[in-house]
Amino acid sequence: VLLCPVSVPSTLTRCSALSCLCSQHIDKVFKHKEKQQQLVDAKLQRTAELMRELEGKQQRERDFLLKDATEWRHECELLKEQETQLKQQLSLYMDKFEEFQTTLAKSNEVFTTFRQEMEKMTKKIKKLEKETTLWRTKWETNNQALLQMAEEKTLRDKHYKGLHGKLECLEKLCRALQKERDDLTTKLGDLQSTPEEEEGTGPPDPQPSQESTQDEMAPPGRGEETQPPTTPELEIESSTTEQLDN
Repeated sequence: VLLCPVSVPSTLTRCSALSCLCSQHIDKVFKHKEKQQQLVDAKLQRTAELMRELEGKQQRERDFLLKDATEWRHECELLKEQETQLKQQLSLYMDKFEEFQTTLAKSNEVFTTFRQEMEKMTKKIKKLEKETTLWRTKWETNNQALLQMAEEKTLRDKHYKGLHGKLECLEKLCRALQKERDDLTTKLGDLQSTPEEEEGTGPPDPQPSQESTQDEMAPPGRGEETQPPTTPELEIESSTTEQLDN
């Protein structure tokens, strides 16, 4: 402080003014500090709120992640179990596939054998069809021959019946001719015995010639000049002979 010849009152006035200025400046500084503190407190409060929000969010995220991890762990366990089951099923399917391959190979062999047998059967069927056609042709030929033979048999049966009827007629005619021959023989015997009796009792007659005697002794129906007797039996015989000729 410089000492100058100034009055005390002015000095005091200046000091009081300076003190007022200092107090105002200090008040401004304090107010500024208070405002800064308030701003800092507000920022701290805001930061705390943000921290609480972040902690809550983090906690929720942590819970969600824990829950999600638990679910994923459970799903992993399920997937492991499914993997084990699928491996077992795959092993079973592989065994079945091997069995199927074996069965397919056997079926292929059976199919090949069946196809060969079918080819053989086709050849046999063709051969049998040819034989069947041949036998059918033979059967038709034999059937026609049989029908022809049946027709011929029918005609022969009719002819046989006609011949049988003719034979019966001839038998009847033969019996009639035999009877007539017997009657004529009896009559001839009577005629021959009658001249002998007359010769023994009466005068002797002239001897007939040998030719006339032979003509008389000849049975009827013999000789070229002797006419056969016209009887109904002979008519039947002539008609029967004509039928036989026909």
